Amino acid sequence: MKTRNKIIIGIFVACLAVAAGIWMEVRTGRQMRAAVEQALEQNRNYVPFTSDTIYLGVDSSDAVTLRDAVAYYRHPLRRFLSRHSSFFTLNSSLIKSLYALGCVYRDLHEAPIAIITWEEAVAAADTTADDCDYATLYRVYGQMADIYFRQYMPEKELEAREAYNHYTLLSGDTINYIRGLLLRNDAYLALGDTASVLENIKYVRQLYLEHGMTQEAAQVYPSAIQIALIGGEYEKADSMMQIFEKESGLFDDDGNIEPGREIYHYHKGSYYLGIHQLDSAERQFRLLLNIPANQLNAYQGLLALFRVKGDLDSTLHYSNLYESALAKYLSETPNEAIVLAESMYDYSRQQQVAQEQELRANRNRTLLLIIVFLSSIGFTYAYFYVRRKKMEREMERHRLLHSYGKALEDLKEAQQEVTILQRSITKQEEIKNILSDKSVKIKMLKTTIRDLQKRLDISAKDIGTNIMATDIVKSFQQMASAHVAENDSSKTIVAARAAKEREWKQLAEALRLYHPCFYLFITMEHKLSPLEYRVSILSYLHFNIMDMATLLNTSKQVISNTRASIGRKLFSLKSTASLDECLRRI
Repeated sequence: MKTRNKIIIGIFVACLAVAAGIWMEVRTGRQMRAAVEQALEQNRNYVPFTSDTIYLGVDSSDAVTLRDAVAYYRHPLRRFLSRHSSFFTLNSSLIKSLYALGCVYRDLHEAPIAIITWEEAVAAADTTADDCDYATLYRVYGQMADIYFRQYMPEKELEAREAYNHYTLLSGDTINYIRGLLLRNDAYLALGDTASVLENIKYVRQLYLEHGMTQEAAQVYPSAIQIALIGGEYEKADSMMQIFEKESGLFDDDGNIEPGREIYHYHKGSYYLGIHQLDSAERQFRLLLNIPANQLNAYQGLLALFRVKGDLDSTLHYSNLYESALAKYLSETPNEAIVLAESMYDYSRQQQVAQEQELRANRNRTLLLIIVFLSSIGFTYAYFYVRRKKMEREMERHRLLHSYGKALEDLKEAQQEVTILQRSITKQEEIKNILSDKSVKIKMLKTTIRDLQKRLDISAKDIGTNIMATDIVKSFQQMASAHVAENDSSKTIVAARAAKEREWKQLAEALRLYHPCFYLFITMEHKLSPLEYRVSILSYLHFNIMDMATLLNTSKQVISNTRASIGRKLFSLKSTASLDECLRRI
């Protein structure tokens, strides 16, 4: 009877322990979910994080850190149950917690750790599962794209935007999918790919119209308007501006545009300036003077306006204002990207040092274990070796005597063979054989050289030619500025234009042929963006900034920024003053 009671009590206590464990797990799970959801809500409302601690109530003791939430959902047992049971669906919670934690690091200006945390969120997602949280995934990629944009990394930004679009489509979020397509324009513009910008705008507008979103369809035009104005296509720009102003819903009854979009006044002023409506242009530029973020554009527009008017005093005045504003912009704008890049470098370096230290410690532990293991084997072997020492010594003596006799016989035989060979060969015959071998080798080399010249399409007359005298370089020099072309019976003024893709390929091929060292330096030894690559070539060939802007269909400011980036990447230069000299030393 007593034994039976003990068993019943034991079962009862075990049940209580299990019930307590389940209750604690349920309570902890609720806390973690509440903390993650509260963090996501805070992020949606654009409230910046100051730490990873989330307070669930008025009492400060009722708080959860997002790192604890991540650790909770990362627990091996919970991960196993989530993968193999439909009841435990914690994988989505892990992705959300990592996403929220990455947003915390983002607001704490820890961009490298934020990127790594978001990459862990992507890695944790099972994209083949039916219940995959595509909505959180596309938000993760959207945050990564924003970081890459601020770091001036258009290639990485474009990759993140593509992933963003992929997962918004899978999640069924059509509106964010279309908006994500339009956001790719920032990366295209940074790469100087205006054709992709225009094609993307056309496609996005079509999608908006198909979904009955006429205002959003009209709001896609600013980048296209800017590109048209740069290219001097004023009629095209005017038609887009009419749609933008009438259908976008961004203007009030007095014609004032929504705050934050005032840069449109600069584009409209540039349009009026291009069609010589100077008073209208001046009104548009002056609307930007009281907006700090757009003062640089205001000064630039007014400077261009008064140059056209021929007003020297006003031109000098706004020239000084523009130069001061531009210098301030150039000194302040890259700061954030530089800080982000430096923090990424410092963090990567710290990670590398930590990994090297861990690897060294593991190597030392492994070496110690090997030494102990080999020592034990050595002691064991030495014990048996001493017992067999005499017998092995005698056996070794017999083997040595046998080897000695065999060596004497081999020596005698070798000496006899040498004597026979010396008698059968004369010095003249040796010289003749050497010359024959050399002749064959020379013929083979000549054949190889001719074959390589044929495959590389290199003729003997090309060797030593100055690249500046080639037709393709002369063609670039002509297209960089307007010039007069003389025909048989007339003269024609040819306007300056941007180089075409096939012309860039011809120029690169000429560079590879005549200056292979420089070509290999910028293509293989350093990773340059397409725009940086082309600006490097033009700088090497003595083109000025105005000509580069024309050939690349962009602005002088973009060229100046690109040259500064090239100087930092290739030579660690703080300014572009000595960039051309450094390029030509290669």
